[in-house]
Amino acid sequence: MLYAAPMNKPAPVPPAVNRLLYGAAFACVLVIVVFSLLPAQEMPRTGIPDGTDHFIAYWGTGGLMALAFRGRGAVLVLAGLALVGLGGLMEVLQQLAPGRSSTWSDFLMSGGGALAGLLMGTVAARIISHLRRQHSGRLGSVSAS
Repeated sequence: MLYAAPMNKPAPVPPAVNRLLYGAAFACVLVIVVFSLLPAQEMPRTGIPDGTDHFIAYWGTGGLMALAFRGRGAVLVLAGLALVGLGGLMEVLQQLAPGRSSTWSDFLMSGGGALAGLLMGTVAARIISHLRRQHSGRLGSVSAS
């Protein structure tokens, strides 16, 4: 028999995993800030089209935030707003870095990446939680036999 638990609360994960997710998400934010404020001549070049690097960086960060803040809707919404706001702030502050400029398209790619990452991470967290519940339900029914 399948274990039928409500999907509204995520299955608990080990505290070490939570710390790893929080640390990775905030490390990504730090990397975004540092790379956004580097002078143009010191920027690492990826060779991918302009703006795509913004999308990828914010997508990954948003995904990690969604996994770290899973099950805490209000906190996740605030984190998402903060991440989109960070994209805008970095575009404004880039005007202070030598050789750098800000563009609306970069801001839109950053914000779009953040929202896509948050959505992807939220879906992934729900799938993981569902699978963990199924697995723990099967273990419980085996030990009850």
